[in-house]
Amino acid sequence: MTRWHVSPLVAIALLAGAVASLRADPLPCLREVSGVTWLRWEHEQPTLDLWCETVGPPVFTSGPERATEISRLLVLSWNVHVGGADVEELMAKALGPLSSGETGLVVLMQEAFRAGVDVPELLPRDLRVPSPIRPRRPALDIVGLAERLGMSVAYVPSMRNGSATALESREDRGNAILSTEPLSDVRAIELPFGKQRRVAVAATITPRGSTMGTMRVITTHFDTNGDRVDQAEALAQRMESLGDLPLLLGGDLNSRRGFRDRSVTAIRRQIALESCGTQRTVRWPWRLDVPLFFLIGRVDFMFSTLEAGVARTCQTLSHTYESDHRPILLDISGRQ
Repeated sequence: MTRWHVSPLVAIALLAGAVASLRADPLPCLREVSGVTWLRWEHEQPTLDLWCETVGPPVFTSGPERATEISRLLVLSWNVHVGGADVEELMAKALGPLSSGETGLVVLMQEAFRAGVDVPELLPRDLRVPSPIRPRRPALDIVGLAERLGMSVAYVPSMRNGSATALESREDRGNAILSTEPLSDVRAIELPFGKQRRVAVAATITPRGSTMGTMRVITTHFDTNGDRVDQAEALAQRMESLGDLPLLLGGDLNSRRGFRDRSVTAIRRQIALESCGTQRTVRWPWRLDVPLFFLIGRVDFMFSTLEAGVARTCQTLSHTYESDHRPILLDISGRQ
């Protein structure tokens, strides 16, 4: 029998190569999903990868085809408080025109969540994941909600929603786009790491019919501390690479100084702010709301490069529908 002898140095080299090969494999959170392109932040990569390990891959699925053409498009931007918001109640009470079939809907959602088997069971030992936010359970996660509403969905998790590892309890959370109109060319835009990992989501919307042109939409959510400014500036730069289509962005910027916040001005340098109201959009439990009333400005905004000739109105809805944020609604009815 022939015996092979491997020197210690060769063994170490082989082991190092095997480890490097394992690290070269894509993380589960970056698993290839058809129609989704990653735009990753190259700096702070080890930290971003560590946070990425705690979440599942993106979701991109198409809803049922709709034959009718639309003459109106509603775009809703809303922080849904990780399952706390009653999305179906809002749609029933505030978006009644959808029942006619001639009105389309796009929801730019922040703090959506996904539950179940696609969320990794194991967590890195050297990372303390964010605390869970579960104001209402049971609640449909983003996949179940899209199925219930019959809408297309693009969802990209930013972070873990708590450290639970049991199948029935593990969740991740991030940004999502729900749409009655066809979605395509989804981009997952990783932002600079600050307090937490953040990933904006962009997609192309092709409204049914010829009265409205194709557009790109983005949903985003920034950190609560000063890192939000770096995240806003990075996203503004990324928007330059998204092409020449009209662009519409909605998000929770966590802009403590409201309209004067540097996160808002960073985005405004790239894309115009829609006039959707001036009131505060965030609501906390009553015990916190009053003392913080004068400290926190408006945090939710809508921006667009829609031409002046495109007829539209924008408003901040007065009801929170069980979220801790008021929704912003842009109503687009085509060219004047």
